[in-house]
Amino acid sequence: MAMLTVALVAGIAARILADYGHAVDQLAGRHDQAQARWLARGAIDWARNVLESDFNRGGGNRVDHLREEWAIKVPPTPFEEGELSGELEELSGRFNVNSLIIDNKLDTEQVTRFIRLLQASGVAQMQAEQLSAALIDWIDLDDDPYGQRSGSESQSYRQQPDARVPTQGFLLDIDELRFIRGFTPQIIQLIKPNLTALPATASWVNVNTATAPVLQAYVEDLTAAQANALIVDRDRSFYTSVENFKQRLPPTSKPAENKLMVTSRHWYANGRARWGEAVTRMQVLLDRASARPDILWVKIQ
Repeated sequence: MAMLTVALVAGIAARILADYGHAVDQLAGRHDQAQARWLARGAIDWARNVLESDFNRGGGNRVDHLREEWAIKVPPTPFEEGELSGELEELSGRFNVNSLIIDNKLDTEQVTRFIRLLQASGVAQMQAEQLSAALIDWIDLDDDPYGQRSGSESQSYRQQPDARVPTQGFLLDIDELRFIRGFTPQIIQLIKPNLTALPATASWVNVNTATAPVLQAYVEDLTAAQANALIVDRDRSFYTSVENFKQRLPPTSKPAENKLMVTSRHWYANGRARWGEAVTRMQVLLDRASARPDILWVKIQ
């Protein structure tokens, strides 16, 4: 009986110590996670400060290009028990997929530019038209298919197991394209570097940061070779104004009116932080309508 009692007491003591050790580990893990989040938030604040300083430096004659301070990535920097890194990812040089619908109305010119961008990215014309129709049906407010053969509204999605139905609203993240009919992983990988999901009114692009397919989308009759030549040209000397950009265009090209700019308004601010064993990745969408950028949404991983 004495031996059984001792064994029981020892077992209980061991369980108590194990639970205590587990609680300590949990507490330490939560502490590390909280510290990592604070560090990542610090990287986001740094990014906002950089953009604010850039805005104030430019004054009334602002020009944004890829040789400015905000375009420099901060490499992983170790300190004490952690590590911190971050960068700003400019978005005004990409095509905003939400700009196909403005004030609940289809912007046919933007639709034409989107199809042109898809073709410039390597998508066949018929497939580009089908993808455009599927995207329109996903973000427009009605449930009527766009186009006689290409549209995909809620009824066609419900016929597929585990499929999501159209949100009838704008995309918050470009990764949502994977839910839309026809946007396969291969297609998304091909076109994603040229696209973004911003407020619908952001239908213009910064020619100082635009990719070659985006330039082809906004400048009709611009070939891939000519678009790449413009990018090489601006790397040597960025465009100081829209007129300066137009002067360097081939004479046969047709730039979009009132859709070209030399300034940027939207960025992703990416912050990555490690403290102890905890790692936090934070991404925010910034809108620099004035000097201090506003945070539109936050994603934490």
